[in-house]
Amino acid sequence: MAHGIILNSFIDLEPETIKYLQEAYNNKPKIYSIGPLTLMDKKIDDDVSQCLTWLDKQPRGSVIYISFGSGGTLSHEQIIELAIGLEMSGQRFLLVIRCPNDRIPNGTYFNNQNSTNPLDFLPIGFFERTKGLGLVLPNWAPQVQVLSHVSVGGFLTHCGWNSILESVVCGVPLIAWPLFAEQRTNAVMLTEDLKVALRPKIRDNGIVGRSEISEVVKELMEGEEGKEVCIRMKELKDAAKKVLSEDGSSTKALDELAFELKKCVT
Repeated sequence: MAHGIILNSFIDLEPETIKYLQEAYNNKPKIYSIGPLTLMDKKIDDDVSQCLTWLDKQPRGSVIYISFGSGGTLSHEQIIELAIGLEMSGQRFLLVIRCPNDRIPNGTYFNNQNSTNPLDFLPIGFFERTKGLGLVLPNWAPQVQVLSHVSVGGFLTHCGWNSILESVVCGVPLIAWPLFAEQRTNAVMLTEDLKVALRPKIRDNGIVGRSEISEVVKELMEGEEGKEVCIRMKELKDAAKKVLSEDGSSTKALDELAFELKKCVT
């Protein structure tokens, strides 16, 4: 049997799961809930500087950030619907886009040498029509720096675990758009259990339409349901801050883990 299980999570985020793991086998192996641990990217290049400079010019809480993680890809049809939906919403946006893959939703993992410019797949005239309203970045953005920026008020996410933790630490409410694997389970947790996310409806053909995208974005950024989601995410942010404080449960668990590891090597 393992000596312990380390979880990058905390009780307020996954209360039932952590409680079950602790009680099911009388806390053996020992459960160390040490999260939320996130990594601040220190890399600053021209694209990053452009992104953060643009955010500096936007009103507080006015920008929705859209990213599908390091491996997530959309079909070309879905990229078109997403872009037009953002345009229709009239909201400020920061969109990270990758080249489309019409076969698999995690295509970036298998085609990371593609030199095609993903911006070429956006609708004709999109940049002209959204000038001053949005910024589009190819492939990557400094996510933690973006989420911690005061102008960012929402995050449309694929529901990867790192993205969830980063949004919680920064207190940014979500739109859940899972693509594959455990992301679907994570989306249910965010929308139905924690209620810190909204979720767009998917058509029978698997596409989220432009009107649906527009409506859910506007609801998160301006609507009453969005305000409620924002309040609950702020409460979760405060809970995360508490467990990471000097006397917090995650800090104590990490200290205990370090003590046990030290015993193993001495």
